[in-house]
Amino acid sequence: MYVKESGTQGAPTIVFLHGMGTSSWMWEAQTQDLSDFHCLNFDLPGHGKSNHIPWLSLDDTADQIAALIETRATKQRAYVVGLSLGAYVTLHLLKRHAARVERAVLSGVTTAPLPNKGLMSIQAQVISFMLKRAWFIRAQAKMLRMPDDVIASYTESMMSMSRKTFLDIFNEVINFRLPKELSQVNVPMLVTAGSEEMKPVLDAVIEIASTLPNAEARLAPGGHHGWNGEAPELFSAMLRAWFTAMPLPAELQQPELVRVKV
Repeated sequence: MYVKESGTQGAPTIVFLHGMGTSSWMWEAQTQDLSDFHCLNFDLPGHGKSNHIPWLSLDDTADQIAALIETRATKQRAYVVGLSLGAYVTLHLLKRHAARVERAVLSGVTTAPLPNKGLMSIQAQVISFMLKRAWFIRAQAKMLRMPDDVIASYTESMMSMSRKTFLDIFNEVINFRLPKELSQVNVPMLVTAGSEEMKPVLDAVIEIASTLPNAEARLAPGGHHGWNGEAPELFSAMLRAWFTAMPLPAELQQPELVRVKV
């Protein structure tokens, strides 16, 4: 698996896990802001410079990330941040290899199968046939409110992904359920989303923070799915605060939670 290594050798390691259809480029602002850490920024299977590696499953990808943390991270442990697809991988990493994770940040994840799966499956089939059409991918980027300066990179990443990879990941994510094993995982976990996210994602923020043993929740005001690109300085400041166990930025909103720990 391709990894872009940067930052400070010997410092605590941060592992960055990107969203579906993107690659390591989506974390450039964060790796620059956190260059005093040792940064491992992956292209997940089927994406970017790892698009020759078949996507098999969330579990398989988590196993590969755990092996790379063991061989490349400082003291064989890492702080892990995942957005969208990367957040699902992070949850499976915590389920299967919690000993490799020091602290985690998740953004843009769900915890139960999505509604209207039939309609969404039809939409996914249509999108999969349009992956090689740059005009369509650019329109998708605009709809997702991506900053103008990353649209070209997003278009290139999406066009390099195979139809099979897209559909395999979509089918796994649309049916995702929060693993029960996580109720036994005590790794400090920050679950986040943009405040303008879709309801299943906002519901997941509350569910994870309410039910997992050592989780907290925050919302980025006015943010959407890829809010690390919309508010890069705030996202980086949040990561630094969480990974150093310091107070989180005051701009972040705390949802109303009823904590019922399992």
